[in-house]
Amino acid sequence: MRVALVAIAALVLAGSAEAQLGPQSAEPQAGMTAPAKGGADDRLSAGASGWARKVDANGHMSEADYRAQLAQQLAGAEQLVGKPLTERDRKKIRSQIRSDLIVWRKQYDPRSPDYNAMRERWLVEETSLSPEAWAKQRVDWLRAQAAWILANVDGVETQPAPRAH
Repeated sequence: MRVALVAIAALVLAGSAEAQLGPQSAEPQAGMTAPAKGGADDRLSAGASGWARKVDANGHMSEADYRAQLAQQLAGAEQLVGKPLTERDRKKIRSQIRSDLIVWRKQYDPRSPDYNAMRERWLVEETSLSPEAWAKQRVDWLRAQAAWILANVDGVETQPAPRAH
């Protein structure tokens, strides 16, 4: 009995010590990805790594949040235009356009012809554009998305101003 109590106390103390140390980073196991490390392609992370998803119970962002995220994505994409880019950048930028299209479709559920036309126009064959042209393509796509939103979506959701009595 005494040995069991000592063993349980040792386990509790070991767990407590581990919790205080916080998560330890181990080398990734097979099937896991390594955490990102700094590199030449870090410039793609500014506004290009993905959409922050501030979603409601239905999986939609508020209109104001979506438009703010779109503006951030556009600003990040504009920073790449005119800079020397690599073949790896080409793949990343095209992948970002694909992700942009998915987020746009989830947010607005455009009619199939609208979505297909946008997808065919902006998500062309990867090798058809240089990495620099892909950077410009994403900027143009984000601007086209903003124009579509203005043409097809009512104004930004706002809270009504309190009425003076």
